[in-house]
Amino acid sequence: MTLSTQTATKPAVRLIGDVSHADFRDAVALLRDDAHLLATADMPPELVVVAQSRPGAVDASIASDVRRSSPLAGFVALVGSWCEGEMRTGKPWPGVERLYWYQFPSWWKRQLALRAAGRCPDWARREEPRLRIATRQNAGLIAINAGYRDTANAIADVLQRAGYSTVCQSAGRPGATLRGAVAGIWDGGHLNEREAEQLSKVCRRLAIEGTPVAALLDFPRRDSIDRALRLGAACVLGKPWANHDLIELLQVTIHTSRLMHAA
Repeated sequence: MTLSTQTATKPAVRLIGDVSHADFRDAVALLRDDAHLLATADMPPELVVVAQSRPGAVDASIASDVRRSSPLAGFVALVGSWCEGEMRTGKPWPGVERLYWYQFPSWWKRQLALRAAGRCPDWARREEPRLRIATRQNAGLIAINAGYRDTANAIADVLQRAGYSTVCQSAGRPGATLRGAVAGIWDGGHLNEREAEQLSKVCRRLAIEGTPVAALLDFPRRDSIDRALRLGAACVLGKPWANHDLIELLQVTIHTSRLMHAA
């Protein structure tokens, strides 16, 4: 089997499992756009993605067979919301990187950037990749809205190491209109009614200056993410999150906001 010049520049990916599940809609769309999806095993994949909506939805023997037939390929499990407790109570596949459906887009974009720069994507590493945060000087001011001081301080520390300056505000009382912020971060839980009101208030206040807001939610469901976006959030990042995912999400959000206001 041969690939065209266009598809040869894309990673060859074999996607199996619960491909049509609603949780995986965004991930599958990205793979279809950015990868050469292999319909058969006629050629070796660079990466194997196994989509599993709930524990046991994909037979472990199928995953094992794919790994044996493609020993040089990277292997990741794309898991749905029903798999959140599997690490404690189930039998997750050993030695396989797990990506929740809401983590996949940021992870995928980072891997493509590494690959395009001639560097090794995480799926091709044989050891745990070290976390690195690219530092930029004077990256801008970020308004942090969190219910707990320790949480706000932890987020601020990550942002400051990446070159951002920060100001912490109360999630329930964001205070006066903040001028000059390039983005805001609102830290929440499962987006109950009280949190929804807080998020809406923060988004409205920062929208006066055209400042986009990134919402952080605990193990979000699809409906929670959609609700956060309707309330005014520019994007949503699920917790637990990786430091580099937060930084990259902010960079994309800030860039998109600037393009929209320049248009």
